[in-house]
Amino acid sequence: MAEVKVLNINYKDFIQRYQNIQIPDYQRPYRWDKEKVKELLEDLKEFFIEKPEPDLDYYIGGILLYNNKQESCYEIIDGQQRLTTLNLISYAISDTIQQGQNFHYNNHISFYHIKTNYQFLNEQLELIKLLEQKNYFKKLVFTLIVSNEEDQSFAFFDSQNNRGVSLAADDYLKAYHLREIESETLQSKLAEEWEQAAIKAQNEMNVERGLLHLFYKILYRSRQWQGQSNIIPENKDQILSSFQKKTIKSTNNSYRLFKAKDNVKFTEVVIRETDVIEPLGNTEIHFNEIDKLPFTIRQPLYKGLNFFQFTQKYYAIHQLLFYKTNIEDSNIQYVRRFYSEIYNSNMSEYLRHYIQLCLVMYYDTFGSLDIDKAVQYLDYFIGSIRIEKYYVRQDAIKNSLLQSDNNLLDVIAHSYLPEEVFDFISRQNQVKAIYENENLKADNGVRDKYKNRVISFYGLKESKLSKRIEWIK
Repeated sequence: MAEVKVLNINYKDFIQRYQNIQIPDYQRPYRWDKEKVKELLEDLKEFFIEKPEPDLDYYIGGILLYNNKQESCYEIIDGQQRLTTLNLISYAISDTIQQGQNFHYNNHISFYHIKTNYQFLNEQLELIKLLEQKNYFKKLVFTLIVSNEEDQSFAFFDSQNNRGVSLAADDYLKAYHLREIESETLQSKLAEEWEQAAIKAQNEMNVERGLLHLFYKILYRSRQWQGQSNIIPENKDQILSSFQKKTIKSTNNSYRLFKAKDNVKFTEVVIRETDVIEPLGNTEIHFNEIDKLPFTIRQPLYKGLNFFQFTQKYYAIHQLLFYKTNIEDSNIQYVRRFYSEIYNSNMSEYLRHYIQLCLVMYYDTFGSLDIDKAVQYLDYFIGSIRIEKYYVRQDAIKNSLLQSDNNLLDVIAHSYLPEEVFDFISRQNQVKAIYENENLKADNGVRDKYKNRVISFYGLKESKLSKRIEWIK
């Protein structure tokens, strides 16, 4: 794997340590408009002047650089918009560009925004001078990623450009919640762990291993798709509302825990031979295991550390179920094999994301208990959508939650025993009818291929799926 350096660094140290930073020709133009600059200044004003926290840094996102040793320079992969704007702020007050930043622009779009933003900043000199007095450049902190390998740099470049000009939701969430953490050491540790998850997804060329996938397809849906009405599809605004605006401010550097299977004091009651009734304590849980942190997927979230630990837990669970190597749990091994043979080949990504969501929620409720059966029941439920529809769209997922006599996600979250989930799925008559009426032929494309994958997995020679529910082991 190519060498990658990840560190937290303040802007003042950054411009001193990294010299000859350039904007490569393949970079997009500078597009921040006056409203975007105004939004940044207002945020800085609130943080440093109106509600100053002397010991806290202002986290401003991530910067990606390629260390081009042949040209003795650092090329900006991502962060041009912010670095250019900070240079304009510096130039407005001192008529000088920050040292070491050798920026050149060759696009009329860049020229236009530089000109209009510089004019606007000249109108804001009083505010900028107040920020200068607060030594704010030393408290602007971002996560810096430096790659020494060109191919990896271009891969980073492609992924960042596909996000668009503005920061993606995971960048906003990281920046927002890091500001709630007072310890610089802890800030740095959490930021680096966050970026390592992004780097792993990038190196694997698999967006489903990344944090954006986790928030959009797993965490948002598990928390917001409740009941049988008002199921709102995910988008950036919804993600930020759910995991930023609706989080709770913690006090006294602590947050409370809510009821969860991993923080119950007693787990069982036994009657001894002497008729002594004895509660048995939970002695097997080790909270240093990230996937066993004492949270539930639908619990309220506190700003700062709780948000990061919550994200770490469900990232770990998602990796455990679908990607982690050397799994010893036989039930999870079964899930891996089932998912690999049926969902990783020629399957609608909407249905693949649907079963990922359900399995993460199931594991959150029951751990690996009977999860080998759960994946089969969930596929029976979700697979009926594939059998019924040649073209599967996202609305099909939403409709499957609304057409049943209860919301499947609610059933998983609220059940006490796995059998409650299995019984719910078994009694869905509309699902049963789809399988009983199935009459697919070899020319029915993706539907017939899915059918054959299921039959092959169970080692059967059936030609119909009418007894599909009876195949579950």
